[in-house]
Amino acid sequence: MVSPPLIRTRRSRAAAVVAAASLCAGFAIAAPAAADPLYDDVVDGLVHHFALDETSGTVVANTGSAGAAANATLVHPEKAQRSADGIRFNPNSYADAVSGAYVQLPNDLTAGMQAVTFDYDIWIDPANVGEHQIWSLGNKASCEATTGQQGQLFSSNTQRLRVAAGSVNVQQNRVRLPEGVWKHVTYTQTPNANGTSWTGTLFVDGVQHAQSTTITTAPSVNAAGTNCNFLARSQVPGNYSFRGTLADFRVYDRGLSAAEVATRAAQGNDEGVKADAAAIDLGLTSAIVEDLVLPKLGSVAGSSVTWSSSDPSVVEVVVPPTATSARKVPVRGVITRPALGQPDATAVLTATLKKGAGSVETREIQITVPAEYDVNHSTARDALDLELHSTDDVRGNITLPTKGRWGSDITWTSSSELVSSAGEVTRPAYGKPEVTATLTATIAKGGAHVEKSFDVVVKPLPRDEEKERYFLGYFKGEGMADGEQIMFATSNGNTALDWTGLTGGWPSLVSQLGDQGLRDPHIVRSPDGDTFYMIATDLNWYDQGGYAINDTQYIEVFESNDLVNWTPQRHVKVAPDNAGNAFAPESLWVDEIGAYAVFWAQSMWNDPINRTGQGNAQMWYNITRDFQTFSEPKVWQNPAPQSRIDTTAIKVGDEYYRVTKNEAGNAGSDIFSEKNTDFLDSDINAWQLVAPALGRTTWQSNAGYEGPVIFKANPGDTACPGQFYLWGDRYTNGGGYQAACEANIEAPTWQAKTITMTNAGVPRPRHGTVLPITLREWNHIRGIANADVTTTVEVAVDDVREGAPAQATATVTAADGFETGGQVRFTAGDWSKTVYLEDGKASVEIPAGLAMGAHEVKAEYLGFEYLLASAGTTSFDVLPLVEASVSVTGRCVAGKETLVVTVANGHDGGVQVKVETAYGVKQVASLAKDKSTSAAFTTRLASVPAGTVTTTVSTGQGDDRMESVFTTEHPALSCAP
Repeated sequence: MVSPPLIRTRRSRAAAVVAAASLCAGFAIAAPAAADPLYDDVVDGLVHHFALDETSGTVVANTGSAGAAANATLVHPEKAQRSADGIRFNPNSYADAVSGAYVQLPNDLTAGMQAVTFDYDIWIDPANVGEHQIWSLGNKASCEATTGQQGQLFSSNTQRLRVAAGSVNVQQNRVRLPEGVWKHVTYTQTPNANGTSWTGTLFVDGVQHAQSTTITTAPSVNAAGTNCNFLARSQVPGNYSFRGTLADFRVYDRGLSAAEVATRAAQGNDEGVKADAAAIDLGLTSAIVEDLVLPKLGSVAGSSVTWSSSDPSVVEVVVPPTATSARKVPVRGVITRPALGQPDATAVLTATLKKGAGSVETREIQITVPAEYDVNHSTARDALDLELHSTDDVRGNITLPTKGRWGSDITWTSSSELVSSAGEVTRPAYGKPEVTATLTATIAKGGAHVEKSFDVVVKPLPRDEEKERYFLGYFKGEGMADGEQIMFATSNGNTALDWTGLTGGWPSLVSQLGDQGLRDPHIVRSPDGDTFYMIATDLNWYDQGGYAINDTQYIEVFESNDLVNWTPQRHVKVAPDNAGNAFAPESLWVDEIGAYAVFWAQSMWNDPINRTGQGNAQMWYNITRDFQTFSEPKVWQNPAPQSRIDTTAIKVGDEYYRVTKNEAGNAGSDIFSEKNTDFLDSDINAWQLVAPALGRTTWQSNAGYEGPVIFKANPGDTACPGQFYLWGDRYTNGGGYQAACEANIEAPTWQAKTITMTNAGVPRPRHGTVLPITLREWNHIRGIANADVTTTVEVAVDDVREGAPAQATATVTAADGFETGGQVRFTAGDWSKTVYLEDGKASVEIPAGLAMGAHEVKAEYLGFEYLLASAGTTSFDVLPLVEASVSVTGRCVAGKETLVVTVANGHDGGVQVKVETAYGVKQVASLAKDKSTSAAFTTRLASVPAGTVTTTVSTGQGDDRMESVFTTEHPALSCAP
């Protein structure tokens, strides 16, 4: 959220101008204070004065002559921020005129007035968008109704700064108030000599901006008065609430003179021009080594800035031509560095700032331009400039520069095998912990070198789930105030033909940079699945009066990990300096290079200095891994003298297919498809034509098509199962996307389908992207709680021989059938071990040493993210090393109990047997395979208690000896009857 800088603290001399005689004669200027000058104020005729400086509550005090009886009320204060510098309306969200924060002004605000002046300070939030009104007076039976308007008087900054008095607009065409800076606005309406019409004059910073002499709506607006009077709210309930800050809002019952208007603006102009001068930041001015971009406007109060240099041989100020097509070309400070070994050069850049008619401030900035670097300076500067992006959240290949801006060679080493020295990343599996690694760069040139290290955190992979829904990014069109911003929608079920908008037709993302428009959004999902990059055209046709005057080499970049939360907008230069535009950018992951190709349409200026002579449209591209760092742009498709724009692409098998618009003009333009196994092949003749006229053969033969989208249908898609979707933006004959399906991606004609849009702002979206998504992603985007997923565990352990470890495997299965990850804890007796799943299975080795017999193993899946914990058990036997069976029985001999131990040899070979009892020990030197032997032990007792018999069965000698010891229990035995 951008916040207005605090520059205003008005210090007025009360009632400095009060009498009509004084007004006619001019102003008496007060003697300035030594350290804090005072400014004259204009209070004659000040009926309503809303300072808007209360810091709490809902009362907005009226300190004009109308007094407290005409106080105003802040409505929906929870959506506003109050401070001594004004009320900031709707800083955090968009709302319609009724539900957003606004001030309800008194009824009949201008009743009986034959002349009027509105005067205020304003800071417009760069996020402001759509049809809105800064202030408005009206008469309606219901202020919440769309109809029934009985006259209105309002101000707006939509498309241009204007005041509308009835049907007459007082405006300067296509000139808006700049956003993000403080401005002082005054509107006066005075009667003409005929007594039936009025002249309305609009001033900005005390200087006339626009005027109309044909107004027929009186300042009182309606003979019956006005009951719908607002700040930051429109007379149209469906319009947007204003986003921005208003301060010191005044209503006079007369038209202020031009001199009075200048007086009202004087303090803000003086303070603003000083604040703008102080805010200029040219970077490290003690060591300027590259050309400077010199601001044309102040960043605090929007002062105009001009530049001069004390020594053009050190820093030359280069001003772009005055042609409209060059209005976005920056003023540059072109430096000339002294040769190696020469002293550093210095110069003074002087910024002259002007605001309003008479506020001027200068600022001198000392510039030091170092001589050309030696190798030590070069490596040091390259090391200083070297940076990596998002090192604490690595989810893909990292851009590791190999060449410094100052000529150093950069080599890399990594502390982890998961990150190669070329920046290729292998992420841990889903459910595994993140991995920390250190990347060390060696920056070297001509024998000098320096090292710089970066700690990186490699995140584990996301869960792999099937795609069952679709996500759509689009724009509505250039014919509406909010049409060129990002809109989102999601499919209704597993079909790409039925959609619901996420915000009821309101933008989801609004541009605050560049042209402040977002068109042609393209979203790409990373190969690993959990990063989304969105790029869009920097163009606002509605506000700028069309695309022909666009002169930007930038695209707008956003990224997200969930399609809900997006990073702040990045304004990224991709096209070369002599390109007139960078339109309809798209991207595609190219397996062969392990990076994304970003491609866009552009035309080159035949005269790049004066920005004249627009050449043919062609497709260019560059390469990126992270949408932060881009390679130098290259030509991809140049069909000169013909033109091409709007390429989209998909890989199917080994072939790359691209669909492009043939820019033939109006209905003659159509989309066609080609294929190639080398996506970056810039020889257009090497691409095989597949379908020459997809739009006109599929949908309508006399229409023009652009902005194609092509994607594979999800598994289980209910509209086009097992097929591909093709969308084409029909920009003639009705406009908007048309859809089609086809199983054969090379089909020359596809099967037309109908798109249904609900709450999306338009019947059909314009140029955008369809992205397959999972059901859980769809739920998250729509705000539907995702249920946790139950799991089951199956445990398997094979029986083992005595003295050998056992292998236990747990298979964890999720109820939704998708991937599992996390940890499993195995327990057998007193032993326990926790391991990670690999492809849904976890395996451990249960240590040797378990006693012969049956044992139970428990495997507990500990759960992960939304996968619920579960457990399973199984049993296994520890088998004797030397297989045998032992039984113990008793028999009576002459009234005495005799213990009989029988040993059967189950080993594959002969064994030796040793039987130990409480009544003696006996051995068998050799017992053949599958044979048994019995040993009788006389106890000389009529009965014996329960006990145990130990039998050792062995085979082999020395190191080859093996034995098993069997402990056999027997019950109490007795000869008693």
